[in-house]
Amino acid sequence: MGMMDIGEVAARSGVPPSTLRYYEEVGLIRSIGRHGLRRQFDADVLLKLSLIEFGKTAGFSLTEIAGMFGKDCRPDIPREQLHAKADDLQRQMLDLRVLRDALPA
Repeated sequence: MGMMDIGEVAARSGVPPSTLRYYEEVGLIRSIGRHGLRRQFDADVLLKLSLIEFGKTAGFSLTEIAGMFGKDCRPDIPREQLHAKADDLQRQMLDLRVLRDALPA
C-alpha cells in the first residue's frame, strides 16, 4: 500500500485529521513526510491507530498508550498492565450493577 496522506488515513481509520495531528504532536504516531501541505503516513499507521483506539476503549490514558509502544514504535504491550486494567473494569461493572439494582424501578 505504501504511503497515504492524512485524508486517506482519516477515511480508512475513522479518526478525524485534527486527532491525527494531535496524536502526531504528542508522539503517538509519526508522519514520514509531506506532499505539499498534506502529511504522509506509512500504511502501518492504521494498525497503530487501531491499537490506540483499543487502549482508549479499555480506559487507558494517551500517556499510558504511548508507553505501550517501544522505541521503534512497534507494539510492546505490558500484559500485567492489561490484566490490572481488566480487573479494574470488572470491579467497575460490579459497582454499576449494584447501583443499578439499588435504583427504584
